[in-house]
Amino acid sequence: MLSQERGIARSAQAFAFAAAVSLASLSAFAPAPAAAEAGPFADLGGVWTGGGTISLENGTKERLRCRVQYVVTNEGNNLQQSLNCDSATYHFHVNAYVNYKGGSLTGNWTETTRNATGSISGKASGGKIFVSVAAGSAFSAKMTMVTTGNSQSVGIKPKGTDVTDITVSVSKAH
Repeated sequence: MLSQERGIARSAQAFAFAAAVSLASLSAFAPAPAAAEAGPFADLGGVWTGGGTISLENGTKERLRCRVQYVVTNEGNNLQQSLNCDSATYHFHVNAYVNYKGGSLTGNWTETTRNATGSISGKASGGKIFVSVAAGSAFSAKMTMVTTGNSQSVGIKPKGTDVTDITVSVSKAH
């Protein structure tokens, strides 16, 4: 049973990172001119790559390399993401679906290498996105994301896992 709980915790932490990267670009939620018709995800379509670090409670830090692809639909109000990330000891593939409506984010995710699922919720404020992710009662994470042009910065603080902090920067491929 302990092995299964560790698998769920690792899946959840993998998702936390994945969700952060996929949602990082949501800082496009900054108020747009009234004439703008497109939703906040309109400019996110395509491939983003980069890296960062994952910090563990035992003091270990590992480098991460990531590739994420965004598919944007419904006039920029829906986002589908496929993320692959690797470090020395972690590998994960996360698919996420996020909807934007009335200033709020809702969605779900699946981490396919560990068969874990969970929910996404969040809001935008002042050019930043504040997101919560969860996998039942065993795992949760708070994330802050900022996008500037074709660059995204992500900070994640998980709970219920041996991961204490994740920071990532990705750039949109041209």
